[in-house]
Amino acid sequence: MRAWLLERVHDVLAEPLVVCIHHPAAPDLEKLRTRLCALPRPVEILSVPWKESLAIRRERAQGRRPTEPAAAASQPDDRVLDAWRRAEVVLALDLPGEHLPALPRLRWVQAYSSGVDHFDRRALTERGIVLTSAAGVGAVPIAEFVLGRLLEVWKESRSLESMQRARTMRRVDSRLLSGSTLGIIGFGAIGRALGERAHALGMRIVANRRHPEAASCPEWVDAMHGPEGLAEILAQADAVVLSAPDAPETRDLIDAAALRAMRPGSVLCNVSRGALVDEAALIEALSSGRLRAAILDVTRNEPLDPDDPLFAAPNLYLSPHCAVSPEAYDERLLELLARNLERHVASRPLLNAV
Repeated sequence: MRAWLLERVHDVLAEPLVVCIHHPAAPDLEKLRTRLCALPRPVEILSVPWKESLAIRRERAQGRRPTEPAAAASQPDDRVLDAWRRAEVVLALDLPGEHLPALPRLRWVQAYSSGVDHFDRRALTERGIVLTSAAGVGAVPIAEFVLGRLLEVWKESRSLESMQRARTMRRVDSRLLSGSTLGIIGFGAIGRALGERAHALGMRIVANRRHPEAASCPEWVDAMHGPEGLAEILAQADAVVLSAPDAPETRDLIDAAALRAMRPGSVLCNVSRGALVDEAALIEALSSGRLRAAILDVTRNEPLDPDDPLFAAPNLYLSPHCAVSPEAYDERLLELLARNLERHVASRPLLNAV
C-alpha cells in the first residue's frame, strides 16, 4: 500500500500542471516560467487569447442572459477547446458556466479582475472549482491615480492650463494636501495603499470598513469606523474616496443626503463602482457649488453616452475606468498567479479565494 501511494504521488508530481491564460492576451511567459521553474511539479503554460465582449460580461454581472447575436460571436474555437480539455487552471476575464463541461480537469479559475459578479459562482461551486479574484492587484496604481487627481484639483491644474492656452497669467488659489483630512470609504487593499501614501504626504486619515475589529489598524490611521461611521467621516473629510465593493448595502451609498453631509467645498472621488453614487444628486451638488469637485473613474453606464449629463457637470473630472495601466496591472496579476500556483501545488489555501 505504501509503495502504491509513493508511486501515485510520483505520478502526480510528474504530470504537468496545465495553466491556460486567456487574458492578458500577451503575457510575459518567459518571466512567468522562470518564476515557476523551482516548483516540484512541471508547469505547462498555454497562452490562448479568448474573451467575451464587455457587453456580455456586464449582462452576466446584472444577472441577465446574454443576447443571442453577441453570445454567438464569442463561442470558443478549436484551439480554445483543446486548451480547455487539458487545463487544470484558467486565468480569464470570464468563464461562463455553460462552458464548464468542456473543462473536465479544471480545478481553479483565477479571475483577471477584482470583481467576479459575472462569473457563474454556483456552477463553479457545484463542480468543486475554486474561484480566486484579483483583489489588490490594482491597489498601488489606483492609489497613485487618486493622489494625482486630487493634486490636479487642489493645485488648480485646469486653470493653469486654460491660462496657458489663452496666453494670459494670473494667480490662482491652491490648497495643501498636507494637513487635510482624507476619508476612505472601504479600507481594503486600495484603501490601505491610498492611506499609506496620503499619510506620507502629511494627510490625516479617517476610514471605515465592514468589520473594523477584524484586522489590525495601521498606526497612521487617525480614526477607523464601521459602516455606521459614514456620516462622521463625511462631515470631517476634505476629500472622500470610495474604494468599497459593489454590494446591496453600498449601492447609492453616496446619495443626496450623504452629499449634504459632506463638508462644503470638499471633493468626492470614486474609483470603486459606479453604483455607489447617485449621479443625479452628484450633478446637483456640483452645480450648487456645495462640492468643490468630483473625480469619477467609474460610472453607472460605461462607456458613457456622449449625451450623458455627467459631461456637462461643472468641476467634474471624468476618466474611462483607467486608473490602472494594463502594463502595471498585468505584471502584478501574473505575480499573484505565480504565488497561487505555488500554493496550489503545495495544497495550501489560495489567496483571494471567493
